[in-house]
Amino acid sequence: MKKIIGLTGPSGAGKSTVSNAFYTLGAHVIDADRVARFVVEKGKPALFEIETTFGEQVILPGGELNRPALAEIVFRSPEALHKLNLITHKYIIEEIQKEIEDAQEPCVVIDAAVLFESGLNELCHSVVCVTAERGLRLKRIMARDGLTIRQAQDRINAQNGDDFYVSRSDFHIENNGSSDALLAQAEHIFKGVCCE
Repeated sequence: MKKIIGLTGPSGAGKSTVSNAFYTLGAHVIDADRVARFVVEKGKPALFEIETTFGEQVILPGGELNRPALAEIVFRSPEALHKLNLITHKYIIEEIQKEIEDAQEPCVVIDAAVLFESGLNELCHSVVCVTAERGLRLKRIMARDGLTIRQAQDRINAQNGDDFYVSRSDFHIENNGSSDALLAQAEHIFKGVCCE
């Protein structure tokens, strides 16, 4: 039977580093952000629903999603973000379920910032969360995404606090130290869950 690990935590905490470690250890990794981009491609039903809900300003002249315009709306309004999630989560879950079924590896990792909010945690045997201090997260988000401090703060403020993730997870990795310490924690958890 496949073991499915959910990997979550707030933006800038270091999920991608842990996800890469799990991949190196032999897991099939499903990046929910990649799936989320796929389900809103031009011509997909989710994109039509987004346009219907948020208006033509979130669609580029070529028919693709205008990501910056949509981000400005949803990261400043919890109600708008909730509406977007109601549209996209069902399509994301459907695609992830297909990928789990097709995976050849005995251990599958679902890397998803909104693992609990989307219901993806229901597919998992264990959940790992990664957290980090707010200041570190701000720096990482700004460097990674080329955002201003206000934009990065909006992203962080739109997400749940650390307690939300920690209280719902089976394992907790704090990413405030060295990358070696982070990778050691990831390997210990992976071996415990997938190699038992």
